[in-house]
Amino acid sequence: MSSDTQIWSSNGKLLISGEYLVMEGALAMALPLKVGQRLSIQKNHNNILRWQANMPGGSWFAAEFDLNSFGVLVTDNNILANKLGDILGATRGLSHTFLSDNVGFDVVTNLDFNPDFGFGTSSTIISNIAMWADVDPFKLLEKTFGGSGYDVACARADSPILYKKKDDDVEVRSVDFSPVFKDKLFFVYLEKKQNSADGIRAFKKHGKFNSGDISRISGITKELVDRADFGLFKELITEHELIMSKILGLPTVSSLYFSDCAGAVKSLGAWGGDFVLMASDLPEIELKHYLHKKGFDTVFGYDELVLGVKI
Repeated sequence: MSSDTQIWSSNGKLLISGEYLVMEGALAMALPLKVGQRLSIQKNHNNILRWQANMPGGSWFAAEFDLNSFGVLVTDNNILANKLGDILGATRGLSHTFLSDNVGFDVVTNLDFNPDFGFGTSSTIISNIAMWADVDPFKLLEKTFGGSGYDVACARADSPILYKKKDDDVEVRSVDFSPVFKDKLFFVYLEKKQNSADGIRAFKKHGKFNSGDISRISGITKELVDRADFGLFKELITEHELIMSKILGLPTVSSLYFSDCAGAVKSLGAWGGDFVLMASDLPEIELKHYLHKKGFDTVFGYDELVLGVKI
């Protein structure tokens, strides 16, 4: 790699508590992940922006952009390239000097995880581009994907965080969430990619909640961090799941797939897909056998994924 190459890196994320209601001021707990996305740039002499995005297994997409308009010149994925062009345009809206001197760049991004996982493909690229352009990542998120911003906070965190959004302000606090029962916590992929933006729109249109729901979800978040033993942890994530099931008008993931599970199961992020948190009383080998019989073979232990845990 050339000595004039610049590199930025951001962490993936999982939202443990507060999904949807974090946008309404509820206190949420989120975990930065050991996997993320890196972005490297190197000047070229072609006066264009060439972008190569990689994921595990090879190329994700490639594109070339006009430096003045960020219009797509050529690509193998129009949807992703046009969205990236929109992000670059929004970045210039925040910093008029961003890529404004007609100097071209070769950009390479490397994603550590399957983009269908919901670990933060959008938030990590927003964070990395914001570092490149030296702009506020929360403002860039607001101008592009929207959402609460907890994922951007995780992108720059080095340990689990408590996150609270109030009007235009955010509060981020690092917490030591490395419970003694973490060997009983697993993240299970449901094999159904969810679109976070679609989930947010559905929540805003159909969600029914009140200030008491926000207060209780915030209380659950505090209890999870401050005083949960394994038994209480399972009770709290079950209560959280039932509250959100009522608000969203959707069945719990446990009732859909894991009614016979020895433990407790909670949706993470957008309901209906991506990952769930399973707090299991079964030994790991038995749990994975149970999940395999149900068709779920992508399973991570807590320490495998979570950044900043004490091992």
